[in-house]
Amino acid sequence: MPEWTTDNAIVLSSKTMGENTYILSLFTAEHGRHLGVIKKKHPPEIGTLLHAIWKARLPEQLGTFYIEEQTAYAPLYLDDMSRLNILSCLCTLLDKALPERQTYLTLHDYTLKLLRNLSEDDFIKRYILFEVKLLSNLGFGLDTSACAGGGNANNLAYISPKTGRAVSREKGKPYHDRLLPLPKFIWQDSPASQQDLSDGLKLTGHFLTNCLPNDIIPSIRSRLLKG
Repeated sequence: MPEWTTDNAIVLSSKTMGENTYILSLFTAEHGRHLGVIKKKHPPEIGTLLHAIWKARLPEQLGTFYIEEQTAYAPLYLDDMSRLNILSCLCTLLDKALPERQTYLTLHDYTLKLLRNLSEDDFIKRYILFEVKLLSNLGFGLDTSACAGGGNANNLAYISPKTGRAVSREKGKPYHDRLLPLPKFIWQDSPASQQDLSDGLKLTGHFLTNCLPNDIIPSIRSRLLKG
């Protein structure tokens, strides 16, 4: 009988299966996005960290989760719509974009850090960097290692919407209307202005929309800078 145990499993979603029975979607470090059945009066809220045990008769079966709550983040921000929206987008994207049972250790680690630092002032910047990492893990990474046009790699300012390759300010200026702005914080550790955050969301939103199925991006994402 296959069985595994993990800590810091992140609740992505729950679906009603029957009376006091739910299908839970968890994002785990060792087993990726994994589904299982729980029998509880109420399912845990999205973004909650769990200690989880999964058991099944056969490896390919849905199996059953036995869970113990570690940390619930949603209740901490009941009066903070901006952070609740981030939490909702984070869980929805992971739930819809990640294939089942594939391991994404670095993505799980970053998601965990984002949840634990959601109270920080730069939480939207951290979330945009999460989307960059999600794209990279799904095979659609942005290339900010050099200028696609041979320009100064220390002065990157644009991204090609077709290739995802960075372009320097001097090389991209004549074509700026056909390129996407590249905020500095995406390729180099730096503060982010409101305009940087807006440009960052536009940038990752473009590739999420064009590289992933249409129904993946949650509608609430358009309100992340509005609260």
